[in-house]
Amino acid sequence: MVLLKHISIALSAAVAAVGSALFIALNYFYRRRIWSPEVEYSMIKEEEEGGRGKRQVLVLGLDGAGKSSMMQGLTPSDQAKRGGHRRPTRGFNFMSLRAPTCQLDFLEIGGGEDLRRYWSEYLLKTHVLVYVVDSSDRSRLPLARAELHRLLKADAQLPVIVLGNKQDKPDALSVSELHAVLSLEEVGGRRLFLLAAQLACDSQGRFSQGAAHSLQAFQDLLMQLI
Repeated sequence: MVLLKHISIALSAAVAAVGSALFIALNYFYRRRIWSPEVEYSMIKEEEEGGRGKRQVLVLGLDGAGKSSMMQGLTPSDQAKRGGHRRPTRGFNFMSLRAPTCQLDFLEIGGGEDLRRYWSEYLLKTHVLVYVVDSSDRSRLPLARAELHRLLKADAQLPVIVLGNKQDKPDALSVSELHAVLSLEEVGGRRLFLLAAQLACDSQGRFSQGAAHSLQAFQDLLMQLI
């Protein structure tokens, strides 16, 4: 009986040990699968590592500003039909485009409150910051201004293109009004540009002439900065 008791205790201990090990392992792998910008961005950089002539363009802005529409507009039509290099991944949208002199890697990070705290962590890996603003969302322009100035303070040298999007909306602020509302007169000693844009597309994914003009102006400026 004593021997059986010891065997029972030993088996219980073994089962407990195995159970603990499985619990730890499962928790480890589960945590590894919980998305975080650091993990996801590291995966993206590892995939792209080793290439030459690459330039990182970071695309930020509040949710609903039109960041994804801008990314879609830059994608060639044949790539867009196939999905191209677009990579929407839990708050990220990643796309690579070949330019005459280099490869442009666009990284869009979602603009929700839970993601904005991560924005500044990617400035060091970036060559140009594109900040998209909804010109017609007057109630949230103060928040857009605050987030923009937080980024500007985090990196005083990074070139910045501010896109005042949705200029086709009847209540949209003009470029001069946006310049004042975003307090861009306070920004000095850096390359910062404010462009008007209207990047919405129709139900079939086609951009208007005004949108095409906005995208062309943006691309020309971007290539000059790169």
